[in-house]
Amino acid sequence: MACPYTHLFVVCTNTVYVILFLVLVAVAFTVHFLKIPNALALYKGSVITDINDVILATGLGDADYYGDRDLVLFLSSFLLVIFIAGLVLLVVAFTGCYAGCCKYSAISKLYAVVLILMLVVEFMLVIAVYGFPNSLVMGSIKSTMTSFLTSRYEGLVGNSTETFGWNFIMSKYQCCGVYGYNDFKGTNHWKSNVVAKGNLYTLKIPIVCCDQLPTSGNLTCAEATTGINANKGCFEELWNVSLGSPPVAILALGVGLILQLSLIFAAFNLSDKDKKGRVEPHLDKWNK
Repeated sequence: MACPYTHLFVVCTNTVYVILFLVLVAVAFTVHFLKIPNALALYKGSVITDINDVILATGLGDADYYGDRDLVLFLSSFLLVIFIAGLVLLVVAFTGCYAGCCKYSAISKLYAVVLILMLVVEFMLVIAVYGFPNSLVMGSIKSTMTSFLTSRYEGLVGNSTETFGWNFIMSKYQCCGVYGYNDFKGTNHWKSNVVAKGNLYTLKIPIVCCDQLPTSGNLTCAEATTGINANKGCFEELWNVSLGSPPVAILALGVGLILQLSLIFAAFNLSDKDKKGRVEPHLDKWNK
């Protein structure tokens, strides 16, 4: 017979998940489908403004060269993945709520099986990512990033979404390329010879890779490769601010594992049937 508190634990935990996934799906839907960038205000900060200030100061373009629409286009594919994943997890969370409050054995078992399958996939991903950092998973991510950089990046100003995206990433995370400034030696469209305020500069690094973004037409900072940002790869920076940080990874994976295992055991506990094929109501214990 199911413990009286098992129902409460399953319902409350999944209610929290439902709220979180609803917010995630709503943000992804608003930005990706409705093209409303307001939800990205906290993430973008002043990065776009800072890049536009450099463009204006160097005379390479107008003060509003890039805008929120460029950020929406850049994050479009990522947000679509978030939207789909959020919907799937939302359905799982709703199933958990139903299993916890409505006491149907079949739903409880289905919920437990889904959680087990998710746990197996998660274990495989964790082993692939943390156990083999140069594996197919991580290698394909780095390869894709490098391909977009070398084939589409044009410089501080450009018409491609990848150009804006890389400028945004390198400015926000104060890094340069995938591995460092050397990545730009193999680019197809990067304009290394730039005329700013009537002076010709031969750039060795993109302008946004300077430790301090230029506030005038002087681009000498981009003619040297000794800067801190120029020698920091963006992949490592992005990884370090996410699950690449050991404390964050241990906390996130540890809490997630404990919650998921607890929910699996709770779901099997709820699947204890009575003669009618339903989960035995926990109140019967007190009525006998």
